[in-house]
Amino acid sequence: MHVRELAQALLAALFLCGCGSAAATTPRHAAAPVQPAPAAAPRAAPTAEAAPPPLRLPCEGSDLVGCTNGCAEHQIEDCVTLASMYLGGTIVSRDVDRAIGLFKDACAEGSARGCLRLGDAYHDRLARADGAEGAGGADEAALYFHARACHGGANLGCLAAGRAYLHGEGASADPGRAAALFRRVCERGNAPACVELGHLHAQGEGVERDGSKAVELFTKACKLGLDEGCLLASQSGDVLPPRD
Repeated sequence: MHVRELAQALLAALFLCGCGSAAATTPRHAAAPVQPAPAAAPRAAPTAEAAPPPLRLPCEGSDLVGCTNGCAEHQIEDCVTLASMYLGGTIVSRDVDRAIGLFKDACAEGSARGCLRLGDAYHDRLARADGAEGAGGADEAALYFHARACHGGANLGCLAAGRAYLHGEGASADPGRAAALFRRVCERGNAPACVELGHLHAQGEGVERDGSKAVELFTKACKLGLDEGCLLASQSGDVLPPRD
């Protein structure tokens, strides 16, 4: 029963109880006094709907002031762009530690791009894994954050995680899991993932060996604009990428 119906039932019950009590104190032959009808409650004025927040586009990769202000206003993707500026060191003085900190905060806030860039930083040995020594710890951290980026919808995160599983970087080599990741993003239109999956089919690694499937995947990568796919699909040059 809805809240409004419950309220109406409760009011009705209270009204009946009140009538019973009045009837008990009224003489049998006396007419019950006529109660004046309650005045209608004034209608509540309709509440004005809150205006939607203004549309705000992400800052440009060259707009240091805009990205700094956006990040200060908790625009997470602006923080990722700002961190990329500090990592690149062309627009602002290079500050790797600040960049890593911004990537970490953005990833913790759910930014797939932040997790991706953080995973790249560990892979490139720009960030040091906490509590872990050597390349193994950095590889584990890179795989972890690339996998988070993949889970958040970043195709490049899936591609990086697939390559890590393929080569046993940060985890035991698992060609089957690598193939699954490559297949996911190849179906979304990522050409390098199609090439990686094609190689696995050509070699029978993690998937069944299937030369025709490999050529099909190389051709798809070619049609997506990747020249490497064209070369792998046809040594004769019959398969060409789309050109303007």
